[in-house]
Amino acid sequence: MDIVTAAAPPFFENGYLVTCEETLETVIIDPGDAVDDLIEHATAERLKVTMILLTHAHLDHVSGVGRAKAAFGVPIWLHRDDLFLYDGVSDQGRMFGLAVATQPPVDHFYEPNQRLTFGRYVVDVRHTPGHCPGGVCLAIGRADGDARELF
Repeated sequence: MDIVTAAAPPFFENGYLVTCEETLETVIIDPGDAVDDLIEHATAERLKVTMILLTHAHLDHVSGVGRAKAAFGVPIWLHRDDLFLYDGVSDQGRMFGLAVATQPPVDHFYEPNQRLTFGRYVVDVRHTPGHCPGGVCLAIGRADGDARELF
């Protein structure tokens, strides 16, 4: 598993590219303000981005979703309980004095104990409300093994 992390002002939230080193299939996790760095890296390395995965919908984690969607044309995943935050991202931005664009519609909502796949990897989605109602943890690891990296 190859992991690229990027962060940018004003919040310095971590966004990630997680790539299967064998197939180059990649997921983008939480494309916030550093989305341009993630897009540039994925393009330069000819990665095959397959999904945009959101751990939650606070503005620092979703402000770049539209640009990622435009760049790669892949589905956006979110927990349904955070849809109100996602849909209200422009209002969230105004609270911080920031202009944040409305993001494109969510394509899929995580289901209980959902498992997604890319390349030779699986993403086990675990609903972990607390920080926000639809927060999730993404446990990513090889499909043929038990070890996981937690996002």
